[in-house]
Amino acid sequence: MQTRAAGWHLFTTRSDTPRPMHRRPIIGVVFGTRPEAIKLAPVIFELKNHSDEFETVLISTAQHRQMLDQVLNVFGIAPDLDLDLMTHDQPLSGIAARVLQKMDSVLAARRLDLLIVQGDTTTAFGSALAAFFRKIPVAHVEAGLRSRDMCNPFPEEANRRLASVVTHLHFAPTLLARENLLGEGVSPDNILVTGNTVVDAARMLVERGVADQPLPAGIPDDGSRLILMTSHRRESWGPELENICLAVRDLVEQFPDIRVVYPVHLNPNVRGTVNELLRGIDRVHLTEPMDYFGFLSLLRRSYLVLTDSGGVQEEAPTFGKPVLVLRKVTERPEASMQGLSVIVGTSRKRIVEEASRLLSVGAVYRRMSEAASPYGDGRASERIAKALGRWFQGVRPALEEFEQFDVTAELEVAAA
Repeated sequence: MQTRAAGWHLFTTRSDTPRPMHRRPIIGVVFGTRPEAIKLAPVIFELKNHSDEFETVLISTAQHRQMLDQVLNVFGIAPDLDLDLMTHDQPLSGIAARVLQKMDSVLAARRLDLLIVQGDTTTAFGSALAAFFRKIPVAHVEAGLRSRDMCNPFPEEANRRLASVVTHLHFAPTLLARENLLGEGVSPDNILVTGNTVVDAARMLVERGVADQPLPAGIPDDGSRLILMTSHRRESWGPELENICLAVRDLVEQFPDIRVVYPVHLNPNVRGTVNELLRGIDRVHLTEPMDYFGFLSLLRRSYLVLTDSGGVQEEAPTFGKPVLVLRKVTERPEASMQGLSVIVGTSRKRIVEEASRLLSVGAVYRRMSEAASPYGDGRASERIAKALGRWFQGVRPALEEFEQFDVTAELEVAAA
């Protein structure tokens, strides 16, 4: 029986490689959150640079409306389809159901030969599942990250692992991510180590000179050491976020030459706690969420980063900024393996101890700030586009002669 969706024959070939096509393949790219848009922007630009090879369809679920739109405006990206799924304080089940239903309608009406998803969001998992139901192959950008704890990060660890089950092309950012996928039975023929596209995005913006903005209004540029902080993850709501905020109060009391800048997430579960414990504290600056230009500019000027964000864990080492990870486990352990970050969890005492070491001991700070980042060389998107071109011509993307991200340093650390 012939199926409706072009590309279902891709599922049936022994090595998951398609037969050469006689028209331009149509590639859908779906995103719904700010991190997705940041990390997919370079991929979108690279695909458009290959417009003679591919036709692209950009699909926004708008899982996070305001923060997503900021980034789309920054990069000048206009979705072809906007599903506008965001509702106030939406439950996970609600957004998952809406993504699945709306994406199914899109895929039923719009023929695609491949759907690209990114990362670990509900948009990524729901869209990948919808494509699977329509027998459309899935390519997963930033595949293979694992914390091995289904509750940390929640629900992202499950989203990413479930998306992998229905993925055909796995674009792993690091060697460790590749090893995770191999351990789960993914064929090495279907994995390409690319580096992380967030490095592409950050370097692109720096080269364009748009990541040199002044400090946000109300923050004196007085030579203080800036600590950039982000904390918003669902598993930290409540007592854990309270501990983090109390640690910040301890630090500004102990170190009179620091200022903490905290762009506060829009979620009311975050804002209530943060405003109660940090608003009005001297040298703690609570700001609205920043556009990516402003955030990257602040990151580049910071002395130290405290974060529970996955993307920031990758961005900070790109600019030589030590990171304290405000989580119990991370699916991005490469930085801690190479000494660029320390996983401190949400313990008030541990956060203060580790931050104090970095603020007081120059040798400790230099070791963390001068190590090479394991997350990419700025060419991940180029590798992805080339691999897609090869794949649509029936050539496996991970053949030995195809250039992959140089992970020699990472391999040496993992072996040690």
